[in-house]
Parts: sequence; structure tokens; C-alpha cells
Amino acid sequence: MMYDVTIGIPVFRSFDYVRDAMMSALGQTFLGIEILVVDDGGNDGSIAVIRDLQQTHPRGVHIHIVTNPKNMGAGYSRNRIIDEAKGKFLYFMDSDDTIEPNTIQLLYDAVVKNQAEVAYGSYEIVDLSAHHRREVYQKDDVCLSGDGQLAEYALSHVGRFHVSACNCLMDLEFLRQSGVRFINTNYWEDMAFTYELVPKVTRAVLLSCVTYHYLRHSGSLSHYQAREQLHKEEVLANASTLNYLKEKCKAYRGHSFLPYMCYNLELNSFYIICHVLKNAHLIAPGFSHHEMRDVLCHPLSLSDILRFRSMLLQNLLFWLLGRLPVPLFAVSVKVLGKLKKAI
Repeated sequence: MMYDVTIGIPVFRSFDYVRDAMMSALGQTFLGIEILVVDDGGNDGSIAVIRDLQQTHPRGVHIHIVTNPKNMGAGYSRNRIIDEAKGKFLYFMDSDDTIEPNTIQLLYDAVVKNQAEVAYGSYEIVDLSAHHRREVYQKDDVCLSGDGQLAEYALSHVGRFHVSACNCLMDLEFLRQSGVRFINTNYWEDMAFTYELVPKVTRAVLLSCVTYHYLRHSGSLSHYQAREQLHKEEVLANASTLNYLKEKCKAYRGHSFLPYMCYNLELNSFYIICHVLKNAHLIAPGFSHHEMRDVLCHPLSLSDILRFRSMLLQNLLFWLLGRLPVPLFAVSVKVLGKLKKAI
């Protein structure tokens, strides 16, 4: 059976949240939906909840479950969804988040009306570790058309755009032909996916309507700064994703979005170092100053940066920081980190 939309949900140890996530997907006003679940080997009862819904919910027949041979990670699971989805359009959500009842209808109408490759909704973050504090991140209502237009908008409005694979409806044929895949990591794989996807989109539509609710809790991989202990390998895995993207961005010389891409990658690298300095007593084994400076190394040459027409000073600052003598580097990052209230 073919569907208009596939909602793809990787599932790994989300027993406390997965029923609400599934009910929000099953409760969509839009009808032609396949819900494709990937069992990533959590063995905590999450899949039993989904199988129950498969048997008892009126739309349960449209829930399809595929099982990974072992725990393979979110990136592997999402690639499998890309390969096996039966919908014309694909929408990712996480198994501990929820969506509005009209999410798919709004995005589908927008992408069809504007003949777009991708449609993005706005979202809110619900911080469960901070008494359900809510933060709304609202996009502009806009259609972006032309090479690099979405990339420039997304990378210059990262605070509102949110670099996640979730909450966007993608033309599946376009996605498959683009060759964009999730990299083999459990850390920031959705960031890597977004940074590789947006430069390939030539027509996108953005909506100011809040369509997605991210539930942030202290044990999530993206919330490691709230933990009582942090392994060095986990921090290095985040840095590795940034290094992967820094290598990729070298191919975009001459594009108007490149200064924003470089700046955002360097800013994320800077915040990683600030977290390392601030939480050095929690990280084992520790980082040397040489290792921290390597994390911040700018991907482009000085001559490349001097050609930028935007974000020139910001990129120059990071380029200089990454080439300071080690003792001066550590002092400079601490001063800037305190000014940015990151330390």
C-alpha cells in the first residue's frame, strides 16, 4: 500500500513517553499516513506499547514495525526509514516527543500548494527537568525559492530554525535523489543531516504555526550538560560531528550561506570547549589545552575568510582563537566564555 505521508519514528528506551508520541501521530486529522517504527533494541517495553496500539487502535493497521539486528543508533534507524518508507512525503519525529493533531495536514497543504521539496513548522521545547518550562521558537511564514536561499535563511536564523531532522515534511523522492544520509553517530546526527540537506533544497516553505513539542529531559543525549558525570568520548563524538561538517563546508566556497555555516560550526565548537572548561571536574579523562584548541580550528584559510561578505569579524575571531599559543588560547576562551555566560 502506498501512502501520502510516512511518519518515521526510531524507538529506543522511551517507555515513559512512547504512548503519548504514538497517540499524537495516530490522532492526525490527515488520513493517508503510514507510521513506520524502527525497533532499535531498547528492550524496555516500548515496542510492546506500540504493538498493543497496532492491535487496538482504529488506525493500528497503518503502524509498521521493522527491527534492527541490535542497537544501531538513531542515524542508522532513520536511514532505514528513508529506505523503507512507503509515503510520497516523509516526516521524522522522536519517540519521546509529540505533534499537534493538524501537523501533517498543515505541512502537507503547504508543501503541495507551494510545490516545495520541504516544509518546516515551528516548535516548542518543554523542559521536563525544569518544571515543564516552555520555550517557543517561531519561524516566519515564508516560501524560499532558489539555490542556497533556504541554507542562508536556516543558517542565519539557527535559534529559530532549529537544526533537527524532526518537524519537517520532505518530498521522499527528492530526499533519496539528494543522497543525504544520516552519519553513523549517536551525537548530533540530526545536525549533520540538516546542514547537508538545506544547501540542496531549492524550494522550501516555512510556517509560524507550532506543530511540534520537543520534550527535553536530563537523560537525553542532547542534554549532557545537566549530568553529574560525563565521559570524554561523548564530548569528542560531538566534536567529531562538527569536524565532519567542517570538512563538508569547504565545498561551498563562494556560496552566500558559507559564512553563516562556518560561524555556527565554530560557535558550537566554542561552546563545547566552554562546557569542558566549566565541567572539567566531571569529565574523565580530562582534556588537554592542545585538544581543546584542535576542536576550535576553523575549516577555512585566512584568505578564504577575508572574501566573506558577511560574518567576517566573527569568523576572523574564531580563526585567530584556533591559532593562538596554547597558554594564551585557554585564557582567551575563559574570558570570552565568561562574557558569553557559558562559563
